[in-house]
Amino acid sequence: MIFELPSLRAATVTAVVSDRSLQGEFVASAADEVPAFRTDVLGVSLTTEADARTQAVSVRNEGPYPLALREIRLEWSASRLGNRLDSRDYVQLHHTRDFSGTSGVRPVHRPVAWSPADEPSGMVSVFRHRRTGASILLGALPPYGDCFVDIAVLHAQPHRDGAFGLGFHLRSPRNVGPGERVELAHLIVLQGDDGNALLSEYADLIRQRLAAIRFVPPAARINGWNSWDYYSGAVRSEDVLANAAAANERFGDALRYVVIDEGYESQWGVWEAGWKFPQGLETLCAQIRAEGCEPGIWTAPLMVSVYTPLYRDHPDWFVGDEKGNPFVENAGYGSMVQLDITHPGVEAHIRDTFIRLRAAGFSYFKCDFAQLLLGASTFHDPRMSHAGMIRRLFEVIREAIGADAYLLACGAPYESVIGIADAHRTTGDVHNYWSHIRHNLRSMLARWWMQGAIGNTDPDTVNVRCPETTDDRQLNRRLALNPWGLNGGWAAGREMNLEEARTLLLACYASGGDLLVGDSIVKLKSTGTDMLAHLLRQPPVRRGVTLNLFEPDGDELPIVAAESGEPDRNRTLLVLFNLGDDYRTQKIPAAYLEPAFAWTAFWSGEAVPAPLSGEAELAPRSATAWWIERK
Repeated sequence: MIFELPSLRAATVTAVVSDRSLQGEFVASAADEVPAFRTDVLGVSLTTEADARTQAVSVRNEGPYPLALREIRLEWSASRLGNRLDSRDYVQLHHTRDFSGTSGVRPVHRPVAWSPADEPSGMVSVFRHRRTGASILLGALPPYGDCFVDIAVLHAQPHRDGAFGLGFHLRSPRNVGPGERVELAHLIVLQGDDGNALLSEYADLIRQRLAAIRFVPPAARINGWNSWDYYSGAVRSEDVLANAAAANERFGDALRYVVIDEGYESQWGVWEAGWKFPQGLETLCAQIRAEGCEPGIWTAPLMVSVYTPLYRDHPDWFVGDEKGNPFVENAGYGSMVQLDITHPGVEAHIRDTFIRLRAAGFSYFKCDFAQLLLGASTFHDPRMSHAGMIRRLFEVIREAIGADAYLLACGAPYESVIGIADAHRTTGDVHNYWSHIRHNLRSMLARWWMQGAIGNTDPDTVNVRCPETTDDRQLNRRLALNPWGLNGGWAAGREMNLEEARTLLLACYASGGDLLVGDSIVKLKSTGTDMLAHLLRQPPVRRGVTLNLFEPDGDELPIVAAESGEPDRNRTLLVLFNLGDDYRTQKIPAAYLEPAFAWTAFWSGEAVPAPLSGEAELAPRSATAWWIERK
């Protein structure tokens, strides 16, 4: 261990309220007194919780008038740390607040293609010394309330090449009444010799604290089919039913859910069957169940087209911009406004909508685009911040669908939905393009610790359609042809080939998260359906650990190990990836090369000898995997 951070009691406190900043120190007149920073208008207190490591941060309005709280910053500047941290010596696990950004390991002192250097990490971050491996984790723990926690890097110099400090920035813009006390966040700092070990400890703490508030994560991943990746908004009821029949015929009970994604609705905000689903949603659910599957549905619960009666008839139900005008998002589906969950009429409307969908027969709910609320500024009730609004939205949805329905939060900030949703999206849209696969595997593998801690992870869909697996001449709707770039890009480069499809499937399976097929099953040849069947019938694995996440080659040559969830077997899935465009040699971790282990190739199921050289040759854009079991 090179260096140990001082306690949060030693941090500088900055409170941003209304149009001014108040700065000071935590003060405690006695050793057992709660440290606090107080002014004539605001008090910030720091309470040590029962585990002696977690610090609860609270604020209190000390004045006679409502207070416009914006942000609380707890910081150790570089000088306060004695300039002990040098940015050139550290890499950082950068974690974005939701799947719309990219997570991964980056240098502290310079930007990378997928992330600007000054972007804070949301909820958690790990800083690892390049040479020694000594690591520091800063994170927020449940219960997550009406606050977002950012992990800030405080560079001493504008060029960022030198000493840096660290900080927690607690963002909770809302009004606090006179005398009102609000608990903002629960913070922890962990230090050790292994960044992955700290992430595992952090995940265990999350799981334990969620259990204390009676949230029970799903025991295992779920499997299914989703209409979006192949059909997108052009899906018809006959497409859904044909794929449900094909899923039952080819995969049986290995594929349980059939999920209707965007395209069924009358309009965004009117979550009823449109003209392509003439039999209605209730009849469709019965037809899906007749094929042996469970019906699921996609919604964007806050999003409403400006061309709906809902928007015209209830203008006060929608959030506004900083001037109080309608906050409009111009998406590919038209101009959209967003419902204001702080309005009682909106809460009742959303509850009724999901009660109706549950009564129609749906048991799986994919709720999308909640993160877009973060751009809005004015609301019916200013006493709740964005974090609290999204949490309340998902609480209402959960109350409406019941505890036995499966709820996927797709795009919602993690802190707002942890403890409510069963599953959480961890990557962007994964289409059948290498540009998507390469870009999204970074986030998937960096978020390995989330599986089983906050619920299940959702890596979007597993896709196999390519020239080798289907005779379909139109693998996607007609899209613009764009060159491949360093940071991926929407549908950039060519569509994937068979080896790249295997790479996607291995990554999704090894993550331990949900597996939903995104292809048109009815159009796949046996080459494709055999691959999917093999994957869907594999035993569950626990979360796959990216062993070399913090190493220099961890981004391009990740190594993932996932323990089998089989109760009567002690075996590990080992996956070696080459995400680059050159042939590479990958070293196999020495722990798996002992003579006591038997090796089985993942795809063929055949027993194979362990590589005598301790290395494996990997083609560009490929992965290879084995089951390794103690004899």
